[in-house]
Amino acid sequence: MVEITTLEMTDLSCLTEAWNRCWQGYFYEMIFTEENLRIWLEHGQIDFKHCIALKEQDKIVGFTFLSQINFEGWIAGTAIDPSYRGKRLFAPMIRAQIDLARSLGVRQIYLEVLSQNFALHTYQAQGFRHVRELNHYRLTPGTININHARSLYADFHQVDLSTYFLSRKKAGFIPSWQRRAQYLKRYASVSAWLNPLETAGVFYGGMEGKRILDAWAAFDDAAQELLSLFNEHQYGEFSLINQPWDPVTRNLAFAGVRPTDILYEMVGEWEWGQNK
Repeated sequence: MVEITTLEMTDLSCLTEAWNRCWQGYFYEMIFTEENLRIWLEHGQIDFKHCIALKEQDKIVGFTFLSQINFEGWIAGTAIDPSYRGKRLFAPMIRAQIDLARSLGVRQIYLEVLSQNFALHTYQAQGFRHVRELNHYRLTPGTININHARSLYADFHQVDLSTYFLSRKKAGFIPSWQRRAQYLKRYASVSAWLNPLETAGVFYGGMEGKRILDAWAAFDDAAQELLSLFNEHQYGEFSLINQPWDPVTRNLAFAGVRPTDILYEMVGEWEWGQNK
């Protein structure tokens, strides 16, 4: 019999095995080493006792992860073992995660789901609503057609993190959970760069500081400068994830670049004292 419990007292080795097994057969099979998973959990500052597990005879057959900042939460990953899918376990697991989050004082829970994933209907049934679309890109330097550009390439200069995030805020950019300032600052070897007018920026991080984690622009000319920078990227193919519809996505479209995937950003909201 499958029981709903938490991941409390789960060791990393056991969790890594369950993670890789449960992700099999989805649109993307997210295979992690123990070190990959440890870093990912560290970035999310995920507490196992706040995460839900489906277990049968102590075997993890499904899970959800919750990341929390003050009164907001983010469902950072959820999956069910292929042998247990289609048994109406997903909705009760999500409901249990919502109830646990609310018991911790969480008022809003965010998540992202691929547009073609049937799970979005379950999220809607559990009270989540669509916020906006987020775009995933895989980009290769030198292949972005920017002949339409009205502005020349601009040298970007390195700035401190407070200046970067303040400029991004002034531009009106609203990041998804994984691109919030608190989340980005947790990466190793981070560096922030702005164009001369501080109307476009890019944020690098990762183990060697070579991965683009964030990019934004205030308007089209600034976005064209950013695309020129992408074409000068020195580390080969790279990804730009969770990009909302903004001047960057608009100018990528002008340049003939389409997203490889589209996700729906969703949120569930609850007031204090609201009945479950």
